[in-house]
Amino acid sequence: MAKSPPRTRPGLVKAGPGPLVRRRQLDLVAAEDGPVRAMVEGADIVSEGMPQTEGDGIVYYGSTSVLLLARSRGGTLPDPDLASMAALLACDPHLKLRVLRIARREACTRVQGELGPVRAEIDVRASAAGVVVLVDVVAVVHASAASGASR
Repeated sequence: MAKSPPRTRPGLVKAGPGPLVRRRQLDLVAAEDGPVRAMVEGADIVSEGMPQTEGDGIVYYGSTSVLLLARSRGGTLPDPDLASMAALLACDPHLKLRVLRIARREACTRVQGELGPVRAEIDVRASAAGVVVLVDVVAVVHASAASGASR
């Protein structure tokens, strides 16, 4: 078996100074408040989840689906290009905040009490009926609400 030649490694080089200025371009999207409010108020909302005992406390795991309906379904979103609309809405922090508040309210209703800080993952995508915003929620249930959740 023939030995392969030894690998050569790059030599040592002193690092030079980094660039003085860097440029970065971003596309920021902010939908108008009125239309976003109308979309969210007219949305179909479905939630599921339940509190579970973990260690000494109770943790709520759940998800909320908010369907922003297309005009053909009686909503406010234009029908032609829901995929590009979903991509734009996924960049809008105001829409995400409104939907996160809905998901938190739904979770509080399910535990019949107060939640601690909520960790959430938000996914926005197009569907045949409109744009779906899915929020997965994890939150610790406060002790005062724990007695109501275990009933």
